[in-house]
Amino acid sequence: MSPSKYRVRRIFGGTVKALAKPFIRLNINPTVVTYISLLFAFLAALSLVLTQNPQLYAILIFLTGLFDGVDGAVARATGKSSDLGAFSDSVVDKVAEFLILLPLAMVFSNVSLLGVSIPLWVVICITSWLLTSYTRSRAASLGVEDLDVGLGGRSERLFILVIFALFGLLHIGLVTVTLMGVGTAVFRYLHYSDALRMFE
Repeated sequence: MSPSKYRVRRIFGGTVKALAKPFIRLNINPTVVTYISLLFAFLAALSLVLTQNPQLYAILIFLTGLFDGVDGAVARATGKSSDLGAFSDSVVDKVAEFLILLPLAMVFSNVSLLGVSIPLWVVICITSWLLTSYTRSRAASLGVEDLDVGLGGRSERLFILVIFALFGLLHIGLVTVTLMGVGTAVFRYLHYSDALRMFE
């Protein structure tokens, strides 16, 4: 069963549509909105390194996630959806994730959790997040249609990180979203492998 109806993005769908309206009215190119999302990710990274304020970091990550949805809403409403836009959005998403996660290795460089240093957790986290996206895109290129599987999608991982950050538990949040990323990547690999076997 597809977990689409459980996605965090559905909860904030109304907010995304409201934020998209001024961009639609001004006929702003959705790629501009994509880069606004990247800007918020950069500001999140900068704020954590300079102020070590987890609440400000959380707010900026939340805005990153919201605007990641706004660009798609603008593209659909203005009829400006394109392969180039989708490609740019995917690449920017990965850069944004790197910007969001890397500062954790700097701020918690001397901290360990479950016997693993936070910088190593960051490496594992970035790798797992890349794999969740890669397995999906590769499966799509091979003709798999049931792609929206695994409960640890990008929006869920960002939202969980935001919640932990708001409570000042960033290091625990990092480990949580890392495990979510690993679990989702493994689940997707197994699910897509089963789907591809049906093609043989």
